[in-house]
Amino acid sequence: EQAIRFVRAHRRQPFFLYLAHAMPHLPLFRSKAFENRSAAGLYGDVVEELDWSVGEVLNELRTSGLDRNTLVVFTSDNGPWTLYDQQGGSAGPLKDGKGSTWEGGLRVPGIFWAPGRVQPRTVLDIGAILDLTPTIASLTGTALPIGRAIDGVDLSPTLLRGAPSPRETFAFWRDA
Repeated sequence: EQAIRFVRAHRRQPFFLYLAHAMPHLPLFRSKAFENRSAAGLYGDVVEELDWSVGEVLNELRTSGLDRNTLVVFTSDNGPWTLYDQQGGSAGPLKDGKGSTWEGGLRVPGIFWAPGRVQPRTVLDIGAILDLTPTIASLTGTALPIGRAIDGVDLSPTLLRGAPSPRETFAFWRDA
């Protein structure tokens, strides 16, 4: 609701909205309207509500005519919390989860939505959250700070034209 109010209040000017859902982090909560909606139990209910919430924001962008001039990025910071079995999510066929350096811990969805600009497709090339700053700067025509090291790479050619990602590796280290 706050995100929708923000979009309505700022629709006549460029804006940046960072909406970080606390779900599906533990402890898991969902509203009454989403109780027992999913065959995947409580975790599934939480994901259903998260999906609904994101959908409400996208509907507001469409309704207000901002969908053709807005980039929405949906991603996560880590894989599932395997310590909690089914209530921590699933990495599917990928090994391990949150806190590990295996693919199940690091590989997360990265969904970019910009109707008319980013064509729907599956990209298997590598990207990282570090790449959001240079990519968004490029897409919005904003210059990056001069004299500052930027660890990310610009993924806009990948998003807009289907070009290969310029990122070939991503180093990750965990002190256990």
